[in-house]
Amino acid sequence: MSNQFPKTLIVGIIATLVVLLIIYLFTQLPSGGEPGTIDVKTNAVVFNSADKCATCHRRVTPDIVNQFAMSTMARAGVKCTDCHVVEKSNPMGKEHEGFFITTSPTPKQCAKCHPAETRQFDHSRHGAPAWMALNGFEDFSKAQQKFVDENIPEANRGPNGIITAMRNSLFDVEGPSVTPAACQSCHAIGKPNKDGSIGNCNKCHLRHEFSLEQARKPEICGQCHLGPDHPQMEIYKESAHGIMYATQGDKWNWKQKAERLTTQDMPAPTCATCHISGFGNQGTTHDVGQRLSKFLFAAVTSDRPNKVEGREAMKAICANCHSPNFISDFYSKADSVTAFVNTKVKEASNIIDGLVKDGIITKKPFATQISFDAFDLWHYDGRTAKFGAYMQGPDFVQWHGVYPLLKELNKVKEDAKKLREDHRKGIR
Repeated sequence: MSNQFPKTLIVGIIATLVVLLIIYLFTQLPSGGEPGTIDVKTNAVVFNSADKCATCHRRVTPDIVNQFAMSTMARAGVKCTDCHVVEKSNPMGKEHEGFFITTSPTPKQCAKCHPAETRQFDHSRHGAPAWMALNGFEDFSKAQQKFVDENIPEANRGPNGIITAMRNSLFDVEGPSVTPAACQSCHAIGKPNKDGSIGNCNKCHLRHEFSLEQARKPEICGQCHLGPDHPQMEIYKESAHGIMYATQGDKWNWKQKAERLTTQDMPAPTCATCHISGFGNQGTTHDVGQRLSKFLFAAVTSDRPNKVEGREAMKAICANCHSPNFISDFYSKADSVTAFVNTKVKEASNIIDGLVKDGIITKKPFATQISFDAFDLWHYDGRTAKFGAYMQGPDFVQWHGVYPLLKELNKVKEDAKKLREDHRKGIR
């Protein structure tokens, strides 16, 4: 008995350890449906070596495979080839391991499953107008130019509604050694593609997880909408909405389905809530200008073509939390700031135009210091004040906006006076 007892004990211990090991291994395999997990049952792409893409890329780029494994696309049965394989005639395609693929799928591929969203994006300011603001019409085909002219009313237009697509004058100062790593990084969201499509969905929906939570959080918009010329991210952080997000956002229901979002899921809005999400009685849209009523980015702000519908749509979003009186008062104050800024920007613009007309300075942008100052006045100070007014950022309205604007305007006036005096005296 003394010899058998230890053997029985050893066998029992080994059996227990095996059971514990099996339990441990199963608990380490994430189950589908939980945030950031891999659904083994539904994701044959990753766990079935018969898939050629997954088999190779698990060795070459494993993180990409793991990201895709956690995506709703993988759970829906979408394969790598569904997005990456293109027709042989596609100018963006190439031969790769027996497939003809594109390494960077464009909206043309996205439209196969998301036609409405792609169509909305195509008509938005995130589309062609984003690239036009940087590079004009230079990279657009005739067909793409025609699409912009016929389908995007808010594309920059001059007298008689003719599109004035000109390269941003900053390019002539900075040149190609700077722009690709700077402005182009963000404005490429509307870059024309050689397959005829326009834009890049991956700017907002980062590959390869395509997380709904990621697209709804303000950090994704903060990639581009920050800094002195469009400080929306900084303004949001200052606002009551941003403070609620920072202090309570970890408890919000980020995975609620589109069109079902309510204040129960998100007690305060993010950028996406106001501009894109299906929220309350407003449906989801990928046209980021659909709920806007003014061109705040412009030197002198004017109304958008959809000003009435846009404002009512945004007010409907606000009404999920705020009273009609609060909303009306809020818009009245913001409109007042915009009108004030417009007046001061026009004053500075008239001074510059007068100097050019009288031959005192050249009309070439950024050729003189006063040109830089006049640019800063509207591009930084004026924009900041206007954005702050419509996004609950009083510090940005005042000390980052109107105050430096007035200071710059005073400098422009004094410099213009001196330039005229020097010109009269023949001093160059």
